[in-house]
Amino acid sequence: MLDARDPHTARHSHNVAGYALAIAKELGLPRVQREAIYIAGLLHDIGKVGVAEALLKKPGRLLPDEWEEVKRHPVLSYRILRDIPELQELAIITLYHHEWWNGGGYPYGLKGEEIPLGARILCVADSFDAMISERVYKPALPPEAAIAELRQCAGSQFDPTVVEAFLRCLEKGEPIQQLESLQFGMALGLT
Repeated sequence: MLDARDPHTARHSHNVAGYALAIAKELGLPRVQREAIYIAGLLHDIGKVGVAEALLKKPGRLLPDEWEEVKRHPVLSYRILRDIPELQELAIITLYHHEWWNGGGYPYGLKGEEIPLGARILCVADSFDAMISERVYKPALPPEAAIAELRQCAGSQFDPTVVEAFLRCLEKGEPIQQLESLQFGMALGLT
């Protein structure tokens, strides 16, 4: 459904899931937690079905009231997923994936360890893919610039431990190789 409205979001979710899985593996998380984080990566933006399509495709800067509407998508994602017993953990991860390590994120301004680890992982994966992807409102950054931004924002926007784990993955080429070896829509091996 989201695919039909915004093919970019579908590709982005696939990428975020792959990056998040690589981070979770690098952090040594157990398989069940890696699975939850991977699936949360696929579903993290599902709440965008409740955001006006014109806002998702608007070139240029959003007005303050438009930005407030877009910022509702984590809560909308949570509401879509929370009533499905098997997806309740994923619902929590999607709800908090825009929270910042320093408390400057949304929707609730959580900080540090108050933010579930899965959400902190998604925050890094989501931000990296957003930075290196072209959007109607901005050009893509080169990966080196996105990496520099992750480093600069570690400890403020991002959990520094998660950033370091992701940088180790990038040095090994793991997330990039995994994504390039998959056809869009295939699932990554979770082992």
